[in-house]
Amino acid sequence: MTYELPAPKGPMRDVALQGGFLIGFSVQALFGLVSAILRRRLSLHETVTQTLFIGRVSTGPSLLLMIPIGVFIAVSVGELAGRIGAGGYSGAVVAFIIVGQAAALVCALMMAGVAGSAICTDLGSRKIREEIDAMEVMGIDVVERLVAPRLVGAVIVSLALCAMVTFGGVIACYLYHIYVQNLPAGTFMATFSQYGRMSDFVMALVKASIFGLTSTLVATFKGLHAKGGPRGVADAVNEAVVIAFALVFIVNTALSALYTVMVPAVGSY
Repeated sequence: MTYELPAPKGPMRDVALQGGFLIGFSVQALFGLVSAILRRRLSLHETVTQTLFIGRVSTGPSLLLMIPIGVFIAVSVGELAGRIGAGGYSGAVVAFIIVGQAAALVCALMMAGVAGSAICTDLGSRKIREEIDAMEVMGIDVVERLVAPRLVGAVIVSLALCAMVTFGGVIACYLYHIYVQNLPAGTFMATFSQYGRMSDFVMALVKASIFGLTSTLVATFKGLHAKGGPRGVADAVNEAVVIAFALVFIVNTALSALYTVMVPAVGSY
């Protein structure tokens, strides 16, 4: 297939056109990924290379972002809980906020803003250098060769990042609870274990993997459809980051509402 979009004929029509092409590309990419795995045509070398690349550019910023977020949550919660005499319940709040929401969203921001921009830049550069067209002329499936390994790598890195970010955020809040608020560690751990459920962590991993998949689909779509030289690549990267951010928050709202319906809150059963 040729990765070209029709000329826009107005803002609204352009949004509808790109939305439709993005949905079609996502379906094609997911089917191509499943087909490559079942037919054992997925490039292991490319998958490992992309996984290491995405992990290298995302791990450091994710941890550096999550630690101040964890401290900010600890400070805010500690001050509010101290005013109402509920300082011992900081572990419960950490379980709700960091494990339930913040960790997956931090992974989403990193995958969309850091890894997604790198993927879009790489594919966009190949597109304007006509490498994508050359691969098509040689009969190479671009989705199978370039998109599928990046999708697998993004999911793997998202799962690992979510686990590391959750651990880092909880540790930051735990240390603040002990050494700054001078509260006993037992109260933090008791409320954290009482309100922090394994299902919340599993849901955070599911969210992180879906966010990583969504961000990578948008980044690969915009990269493969870039045009207009280096400026077109830069525009494609900016558009990919903005679209990925918007889709991530929409998907997060839907998944959070679905999880609330499927899994009752603590104390309601």
